[in-house]
Amino acid sequence: MKAKSKGVKYLADGADGFQPGSRGKLLKNLFGITRIRDMEDAELAGYMSAERELLAIFDKDHRFDLNDLNLIHKKFLGKVYSWAGEYRSVNLSKGGFVFATAIAIHRGLMKDFEKKVLFVHTPCRGEKLEEVALHIATVHVEFLLIHPYSEGNGRTARLLATFMAYQAGLPGIDFGFIRSRGKEFDRYISAIQAGLRQNYKPMQQIILKALKRALRKVRH
Repeated sequence: MKAKSKGVKYLADGADGFQPGSRGKLLKNLFGITRIRDMEDAELAGYMSAERELLAIFDKDHRFDLNDLNLIHKKFLGKVYSWAGEYRSVNLSKGGFVFATAIAIHRGLMKDFEKKVLFVHTPCRGEKLEEVALHIATVHVEFLLIHPYSEGNGRTARLLATFMAYQAGLPGIDFGFIRSRGKEFDRYISAIQAGLRQNYKPMQQIILKALKRALRKVRH
């Protein structure tokens, strides 16, 4: 089936189903949550818990692989969705932009991402902040162009960016200036789409700003 465009983040062919009582706004979940605000609270709790727990696992010399990505997603959303940590089986689009097909994800696209992106850019290193930002930006963009999970791709990408920043000896990364709408959000979306041309400089500038924000918080 296709999700209604109003009140949902994506259009999905063959979606697994919506939570009864949510008016087609939320996917089926383990808590039976029907209100968006309650779901936001549950997902935020999972995000914070995942960051704390996984920081103890991914040290500065860790090279990330696909199992790590699935673990991040599982720790983040495992209490909310039964399929957390598993690749999607539906095709997704958002705002007219079509992400990688589900069949491509299962037929090797993620393995290519692991070999050509994750293994190249992690462990994250860099003598200059700009270099670190480019490593993170490349991983961030390529992951989001694939969008391997049914939900939580953006926040999974931000968790990975956080772990990469720590690997580079930085105090994390602060994406707080990017809201769900507005000029900064539009710039962020444009930076992701620039990755289709392997142009990572727009995202590099956004990541650089996010890294500097985290540094300023520590210094103050």
